[in-house]
Amino acid sequence: MLFEKIFQRDDKSFLLFYHIFLSGILYFSSTLAYYVRNKTWVLTDIYVTGSITIAATFFILTIFSSKEKRYIKGTVQWLRIDLILFIQTFIITIIFTVVFKVTDDYSRIWIFTNVALALSLFIIAKVLFDYIYAHLVSSNAIQRNILLIGDSNGCQEIIKKFPKKTSNSVIKCLIIIDQQEEKDSNFYGIPNFRMKDNFGQILNHHSIGQIWIISSTKTQSHIESLIDRFLNYSVDCRLIQPESKFKFIEGLDSEAGFDFYNVSFSPFYGTSFLMKSLLDKLFSIIALILTSPIIIIFAILILIEDGFPIFFNQKRTGWDGNSFNIFKLRSIKNAENKNESLQVIAGDSRLLRVGKIIRRLSIDELPQFYNVLKGDMAIVGPRPHMTDHTEYYSKDIKNFMQRHKCLPGITGWAQVNGSRGPTNNEGTMDKRFQHDLYYIKNWNLMLDVYILVRTVLVVLFQKVD
Repeated sequence: MLFEKIFQRDDKSFLLFYHIFLSGILYFSSTLAYYVRNKTWVLTDIYVTGSITIAATFFILTIFSSKEKRYIKGTVQWLRIDLILFIQTFIITIIFTVVFKVTDDYSRIWIFTNVALALSLFIIAKVLFDYIYAHLVSSNAIQRNILLIGDSNGCQEIIKKFPKKTSNSVIKCLIIIDQQEEKDSNFYGIPNFRMKDNFGQILNHHSIGQIWIISSTKTQSHIESLIDRFLNYSVDCRLIQPESKFKFIEGLDSEAGFDFYNVSFSPFYGTSFLMKSLLDKLFSIIALILTSPIIIIFAILILIEDGFPIFFNQKRTGWDGNSFNIFKLRSIKNAENKNESLQVIAGDSRLLRVGKIIRRLSIDELPQFYNVLKGDMAIVGPRPHMTDHTEYYSKDIKNFMQRHKCLPGITGWAQVNGSRGPTNNEGTMDKRFQHDLYYIKNWNLMLDVYILVRTVLVVLFQKVD
C-alpha cells in the first residue's frame, strides 16, 4: 500500500530516486576513472572537488530542468532528458574549470575516461530502472485501480484513447449511466455495474483507488449526486474532461493526456508522504527503544494486579476503510473486558488501579509504535476508531469516511485541540471529525511537527479519562 499511495498522483518520488542514483553513478565513475589513470582509489582534494561538482551539477539540473511527472520507460526519456542533462553537466563543469582557472589541474585522460564510463553506466542504470518500474507496475505495487463512471460514448472514448503503456492506472470496472436497464455486463471487456449495485462491495472487490466521473452533457444531471454518494467512501474522486460550465480554479491535474479536476483527493502521496513514512519508521524505532523500560515496568504492574494478557489488540479502521489490529497496554480488568466497544469514561469501575495511571499519561498508546513500523498507522493522523463505531458514525455523520483518506495516527489534530477520550456526548464525534478533515486538507510535514510538540504538552498538563 505504501508504494501505491506514494505513486498515487505522479512518479516524482521514483524520478527523484532515479536521479539521485544517476548522480551517485557520476561520482563513482569519476572515482573509477581516477583509478584507471592513477591506480589508486584515494582521490586528491582537487579530484574530490571535481567529482562532487559533477554529481551535484547533474542533480541540480534534474531539479530545475525536468518537468516530467511520469517515469517513461525505453530510449525516449533517455535520449530526450537524461542524455541532454548528461551533456549539459560536463559542459557546465568544464566551464567552471575555465572560470576558476583550474583546467590544468585535471587530467584530460581522466575527463574522457569519466565521460565514457558514466555514459555506459547511465545506459545500464536506465535498463535496470525500467525493469524495476515494470515490476512495480506488474506486481500491482504502484498500479492505480480505477472505477470509471459516465455515459456509454464517453466511456468508450476514454477506453479507446487510454494509453496503457504510459500510465499506471488501470480501468478495472465501469458504471454506464445510460445503460442501466439493458446494459452490456462486459463493456469493451471491462466489468460494467449498475447504479443500484453495492458500491462498497465493488470498491473492495476490485481494490479501487480512484473514481473517475466523466463530465459530459449526458452526465451533468448525475455528477452532484454521484459525488455526494462517493464522498461516503474514503476513495479518491476525480472529474475527467471537465467542461466550461465548471469554474475550476484549484485541483486541476492531468494524467495520460486527460485533464482532471480533483473533487476529493488525499494529499498523502509523493515525496512528502515518502518523507513522512520514513521519518515515522525512524521515530518509531527510537521511541520503542527509549520507552521499552516504561512498557516493561507497566507490563509487570499489570501482570501483578490482574495477570495475563498484558497487551490487547482490537480491530480498528485504517486507510481506505481497511481494518487492522491495534496494540495497546491493557488498562481494563479481565473480568470487565467483555464489551470492547464500550468506551472508558471518567471514574470507570472497569479500570485497573495501574490502568488509571496508564490512561492518564497515555502509556497504553506506546505499543502502537509497533503498528507504525508495520505500516498500519502513522505517528500523526486521525485516531483510528473501532470498526463498529466507524460503521455507526458513517451513517450518522455525512461524509464521515473522508477521515480515512490517510493513515490513522497515535496522535492527531483533534487530540491536541481537546477532542480526546470518549465520544458519548452529542456532537463530540462531529467536532472530532471536523478537526480530522482540517488535518487532511491542510497536511504538511511542519503541521506534523507542530502536533507532536503540542501532544507532549497535552499529555503532561491536560487531564484525560
